[in-house]
Amino acid sequence: MKNLIIYALTFVGLLTTACSDFLEEENPGNVVSNEFYTTASGYESLVNSVYATLRDIYGDEPYVFTAGTDLWVEGRSDQPEGISEYRELTPEDEFVTEFYESLYTAIQRANVALYYNDKTEENDKLSVRQGEVKFLRAYDYFLLVQSFGGVPIVEAYIDEPILEFERNSAEEVYNFIITEMEEALTLVPETAEEPGRVDRRAIRHFLAKVYLTRGYESFGTADDFAKAAQYADAAIAGQGLTIPFEELFYPGNEENEEILFSVQYDKASISQEPETAGNDQNYWFGPYFGGEGVQYGYPYRSYRLVPTMYLFNTFTENDARWDATFMTTIYEVTADDGTPRPGYYLYYTQADSREELPVYIYFAHQWVDTTAWRNANPNRANAEIRPYSEQWEANAATNMDAATPAVKKFDDPTATFSGSGSSARDIFLARLGETYLIAAEAYFQMGDLNTAAARINEVRGRAAEPGTESEMMITPDQVTINFILDERARELAGEYHRWFDLKRTSTLMERTREYNRSIREWFNAGVNPFEGTDGGLKILRPIPTIALQLNQAEVAQNPGY
Repeated sequence: MKNLIIYALTFVGLLTTACSDFLEEENPGNVVSNEFYTTASGYESLVNSVYATLRDIYGDEPYVFTAGTDLWVEGRSDQPEGISEYRELTPEDEFVTEFYESLYTAIQRANVALYYNDKTEENDKLSVRQGEVKFLRAYDYFLLVQSFGGVPIVEAYIDEPILEFERNSAEEVYNFIITEMEEALTLVPETAEEPGRVDRRAIRHFLAKVYLTRGYESFGTADDFAKAAQYADAAIAGQGLTIPFEELFYPGNEENEEILFSVQYDKASISQEPETAGNDQNYWFGPYFGGEGVQYGYPYRSYRLVPTMYLFNTFTENDARWDATFMTTIYEVTADDGTPRPGYYLYYTQADSREELPVYIYFAHQWVDTTAWRNANPNRANAEIRPYSEQWEANAATNMDAATPAVKKFDDPTATFSGSGSSARDIFLARLGETYLIAAEAYFQMGDLNTAAARINEVRGRAAEPGTESEMMITPDQVTINFILDERARELAGEYHRWFDLKRTSTLMERTREYNRSIREWFNAGVNPFEGTDGGLKILRPIPTIALQLNQAEVAQNPGY
């Protein structure tokens, strides 16, 4: 917010990052912005820089999306207590402040691009680019309104100091988002000209999610859930889920037909700073393996966000997403001194000969007959079997490396062994599997349990182990909001949706009390960590102190802070 209130953005600086192949930057040197942005190439660079802001929002620590939920809990390394456990969450929280500022920086960049849209050289892409930018700005506001409630709507290109921004109501922000996205829908093509650009299917997916989310609000309209279902079905467009779940996430397959929108990366775009210029998604959601990953081929992991027992327990033996989500088998490499090491990336680099590799560690879920598993292959004879137990939910007392199954969905075998920003894989923001679940939730809220079950069964049918499709199907009477949240956990673990899912469905406090070890400990001690000093509950994020201090308009803080 500081940049909005005191200064306009430095425009040439907007061009310092690019997203992927199609977002090639052009550095104009000392060319002033009002000359450069009115050229065709300059305007393309400006629009590309709007896409690049998604990297700032999603590329680093994912705490605002994942921490303090029912899926992830503090592991052996400390996670930030405020954002993860709520009791100590304050308006000075660095992760909330960075998120807020990144979103408003992105919005201002979009405002600049919209300002120059009709001032640049005529070309046949201007209306499409206008639609893309309008959607991206609306998407930023969607993240803001879910997180903070009502926020200032800033549409203008700011080129001079502005000292006051009135806070719009959440209802006004939702109306703005819907208006902008529906206008963008008329401007962009049905199918994007290049992977990573906004098209109509992506917008329909997010319009479905916006209407679904607004439907839970006190100001939601009577037909919000119906519109959510309508847009979700339009985004699905009759396409089934035919890609096996593991293949969907397999490294190098980021541009498959089920991905509707993603934050774009590629190796070339991070080549000059391979340890920091990529994203962190492969760094989270699992245990530390040791410090010799460069030599032996395993990733650097944070050990700060580990899966909860709830997440482990929500899978069954018929669900192929278990092995596709978690690295249950780690193969062995031998050190120079003859001792075994985790050859984690052998899973990918020797995919065709896995059965011939010695197994180092095997995580056996509770349905596995470990004796039969070991006897099935002589290369498993010396494997260390780590059977299902509460020790999988590793904590500060866990001294063992690789103590818990690591999420493998985001693995990047080409990543530099680094504690931050080394992955060149795209971050999926919208994919078809979630679209089906958005539709299911909307139909459930409409009372149409038959259609809700049908949409869920499409997801579960793809997830079924061969020959178990019938066991994976559910009946309409099984559809509840908790079942939908369970299905979203199985399908979307680690994909940066979970805090929003719980907040949307008003289950954040209930489900974290039940499933999050750290938050449950507070409740067991007689303390509600969500309760603030004013008696309000910390469901919304706090408006950052710096935004309140710099804004000369009277802006109320959110409840609980």
